[in-house]
This record gives sequence, C-alpha cells and structure tokens, in this order.
Amino acid sequence: MPLSREQAQGALRDISQTERRSVSAYGYKSTAPFLILWGALWMVGYGSTNLTPHISGWVWIGVTIVGTVGSALLGMRAGGGKPRPFSWQIFFSWIAGLFFISAILVVLKPSDSAQIGAVIPLLVACGYVILGIWIGVRLAFAGILIAALTLFGFYYLPEHFALWMAVVGGVSLIGTGLWLRSV
Repeated sequence: MPLSREQAQGALRDISQTERRSVSAYGYKSTAPFLILWGALWMVGYGSTNLTPHISGWVWIGVTIVGTVGSALLGMRAGGGKPRPFSWQIFFSWIAGLFFISAILVVLKPSDSAQIGAVIPLLVACGYVILGIWIGVRLAFAGILIAALTLFGFYYLPEHFALWMAVVGGVSLIGTGLWLRSV
C-alpha cells in the first residue's frame, strides 16, 4: 500500500521531530554532570568568599583548577562509558573562555569582589542561554534563571551577595543538572 504525499510528509516531520528530541536529550544528559560539578564548586567558592574572604582568592584558584580538571575527566568519559580522546578544541575553548573573562575583568576593573562575583556568573549564564539555543530550551532556562538570581542578589542583597550566590547559584546549577539528567 503506497503512502500518500501527506502521509509521507507527516512521517518525515515525525522523524525530524524525534531526531531533534534525541539530540536534546543526549545534550541534556551529557551536560548534567558538568552542572552538578560546577554547582558544588560554586558553593565552595562563594561560600569561601562569604566565610573566609581573606583566603577566597586562593580558594577560587583551587575551585577553577578542580573544575577544569574535573570537566576534562567528565568530558573524556562522556562517550557512553568508553574513554574519549583528549580534545584540543575543547581545551582551547576553555582557554578562550578564561582569556575573555580575564580580559573583561581587566577592562572593566571591578572595584569590589561583588562586582567580580556578579560579572562571571552573568557570562556563564549567557553561555548557558547560547547552549540552550543549540541544544535545548532547558539550558537556556537555566541561564536565564542564573542571570536573574545573580542580578537580584547583587542589587537587593548586596551585604549577603556571596552567601546568596553560594546557596542559590550552587543549588540552581545542581538542580538543573539533576533536572537534565532525568530527561
């Protein structure tokens, strides 16, 4: 029994929609561990900024190193259990990101740690929104949430901004990671 033109177009639409959903689901599941890792590290970094500001710079350096190494390890095993080879593209993407964040901080010359503590999450939020445009709307939603929470804390809770970011920012990343993992 031959298919009509409308049936064939409907089948092709269904196949295309299934493909998009599969790509999104794979992107969500592969992104989730990174969000959980960075959410926990975000809590450590901002928690240190709040509780022990005199050593928080060193803590943030450690958080960045642990996060970068952890992300590399997660990325290398993200291929469904078998190790993936080292990716120079991902490595240089990280370097480019760190360079541009550093360049923005040098140009803007933030006058206090709260400004630095707000600029970086806003850049990260922008990255999630852009990833969400390519991978799936849930990542865009996470970026918008992180940006909104960052701006709220910066403007309405300036004396407790680091604590706000430790709890709300860290929980947002971890919660989003768990949400994406469940897809």
